[in-house]
Amino acid sequence: MNNGAFSMKAIEITDTKKITVIDKAAPVIRSPDDVIVKIAAVSICGTDIHTYTNTHPFVTPPVVVGHEASGVVTGVGRAVTAVQPGDRVAIDPVLGCGECRPCRSGRANACADVKCRGVHVEGAMQEYFKVREQDVHKVPDTLDDLVLAAATEPFAVGAQAVWRGNVEQGQVMLIFGAGAIGLTTMFMAIHRGARCILVDLNQSRLENARRLGAFGAINAADPDLVEQVLALSRSGGPDVVCDAVGNPEIVGLCVELVAPTGTVILLGMDGQPNNVTELAIFRKELTIVGSRMNSNMLPTVLELLTVKRLPFHEILTHRFTIEQAAEAFDMAIEQPQGFIKAVITFP
Repeated sequence: MNNGAFSMKAIEITDTKKITVIDKAAPVIRSPDDVIVKIAAVSICGTDIHTYTNTHPFVTPPVVVGHEASGVVTGVGRAVTAVQPGDRVAIDPVLGCGECRPCRSGRANACADVKCRGVHVEGAMQEYFKVREQDVHKVPDTLDDLVLAAATEPFAVGAQAVWRGNVEQGQVMLIFGAGAIGLTTMFMAIHRGARCILVDLNQSRLENARRLGAFGAINAADPDLVEQVLALSRSGGPDVVCDAVGNPEIVGLCVELVAPTGTVILLGMDGQPNNVTELAIFRKELTIVGSRMNSNMLPTVLELLTVKRLPFHEILTHRFTIEQAAEAFDMAIEQPQGFIKAVITFP
């Protein structure tokens, strides 16, 4: 790629539920560790939807979003050795300060000053995107379709959750939420040898989860939800319970349902108070963990791809072009039957 600036296309959320394809200057190499990626695809996350509807707590239009991306390296700084032009890569969107305790221990996702591309800083919904060398990870040749590599980040979120929950062979894991993140968490748990029960209000999502490997799928509206979970787990409750939705009532259910000495993973985000008491945690001697974004989990996910163990195609269910970006965002809001996640492709 020529390092001289030129014009490129970007998808901008210009105002509430308004998408504009804009022209802007393409990025250029300025630092020794810079990597420029020609974007192949960016999938839409729930965070992007909040920005699109102007309901995000701190991101407001106009802004270029997107943090689930794949592409091809077109330019590198003089110090870059991990990749070279022509390499197919997935992008890790997590940016830490590099100096604090979490960053020094390899957990930049917990940095007090953490930033996520497409949220706190500009995102990847543009033809060319500049990142650091440490942010790009090679996509294995076993994945023919580079568009699907945009699902690497959502799978990394699932990998983080099961790592934080120390999910093990033979355990029963209950996951609230059968959307994209609930499913990626399920896939990563199954890879570790766990059996998964999924709970959701959407019956078609539950049927899909069962098709994809859940041994139990329960509608959250069922009055006997607790009884069904206990019957399926058969050991005083699931060993691990994960809230992949972000709802204060679900947090209470997680603590109620998990087996004594079990683990609760808080993966969904919600700022509202819940009714969980210290006594409820104390009596069962529970482990409660948070799971935020990912801490260098993309290599773990991509390594599993080398043996074709992760069904990326089951997550990215609907494709759109740049010109169809507004349709993609609207579908992500509407969630029609069979929909899990929309991905926008770049030429």
